[in-house]
Amino acid sequence: MIPNRRGVRESAFLALCCMAALSGCASLPEPVSSITINSDPPGAQVFVSGKNIGTTPVLVELDKVFPRHWTGRIKSDVGPGFAFYRRLATVTIKKTGCKPYTGQFTGKNLKQNITVNLSCGPQYLPPPQATPAATESRGTKIEQRLQELLELKNKGLITDQEYHTQQQRILNQL
Repeated sequence: MIPNRRGVRESAFLALCCMAALSGCASLPEPVSSITINSDPPGAQVFVSGKNIGTTPVLVELDKVFPRHWTGRIKSDVGPGFAFYRRLATVTIKKTGCKPYTGQFTGKNLKQNITVNLSCGPQYLPPPQATPAATESRGTKIEQRLQELLELKNKGLITDQEYHTQQQRILNQL
């Protein structure tokens, strides 16, 4: 039996619709499973719903840190509904000498990395960068102090107990 033209056209149309639908599925974005929380300046403590999760920059696995749960409406909700199954948490970022940042994040906000610019006062000084020269000079100073201490002991100007006490104090500065 030869299929009629109408059946062939319907089959071809159905095949084209399926191909179009499937090609659209291929372009869906991958779901985000982790994000990075950054701050400027870096090195700030990050708290999610009151729990310390690390120091910026910190890589966060969303399912572990921002699990989905049932919540009521919040100010930013639009549309109908009074309960939502979603990620919702308060993020607080703190650094000594800077004004703490607190923000509420939902699943909508958690699709990309978070970067917060902290407002730091004039008393804030970034941590000094250790340079090899500074480390060497500090080591040299400690060696000189230990050598002077040994000379005092050898000359009998301090006792063995005083020598060991001072030696330990100097070594604790390393």
